[in-house]
Amino acid sequence: MIRKTYQMNKGENQKNSFPCIKLSNLKPGDLNDYLRIEFDAFYDKLKYIYSNRKKAAMDIVRSEILKNIDTGRYFNAIIDDKIAGIIEIVTIENIKSHTKNFRDYLENLGLQRAIRAFVLTSKEIPRLDNKTIYIDNVAVDAESRRQGVAKKMLSFVEDYARENGKSVLKLWVAHLNKNAYDLYKKFGFVEQVKRSSWITGKYTGYRDWIFMKKEIS
Repeated sequence: MIRKTYQMNKGENQKNSFPCIKLSNLKPGDLNDYLRIEFDAFYDKLKYIYSNRKKAAMDIVRSEILKNIDTGRYFNAIIDDKIAGIIEIVTIENIKSHTKNFRDYLENLGLQRAIRAFVLTSKEIPRLDNKTIYIDNVAVDAESRRQGVAKKMLSFVEDYARENGKSVLKLWVAHLNKNAYDLYKKFGFVEQVKRSSWITGKYTGYRDWIFMKKEIS
């Protein structure tokens, strides 16, 4: 498993009192905290996909992550042995090994809702080449915000990209999520295209989205 530790330099650490932040692969024992952070951040989006059935949604996502936990896609940011943030690093390699099981959807949602949720979540998988990383599900625990966690996770992705022969980072961000957009822009991401869809708005609660890209050396 990949394990990296990032720490602010001494002067910056004294000025802002930022903690030491570690990045590590998600482990099964940390999944409850991982899901708590994901659902706190994204349930407004997820509830449209899963027909506002939170327990069913959580059971489906839990099962899917456990089936794919060894793909190297899921990462935690950790402060003092507590999960402070989550991020998914999506590559062409781990997409190929990622599996989805319709039975999980069917057992939790019933046939009609299961078909809709399965189709909508399948559409979220991006098309990638072997030089690109797609960044997904970036979220920070409410108690750990304003401590540099999101910046450290993005720094980790850049180092991960260099170590694995990747040179392009891509992501989508909701137009209404100004804090995230500003963070990505400050981090060197460039806006590529804006898209607006009433279907996306209906099923995610966010109609307008911005596609951003960063090339790294």
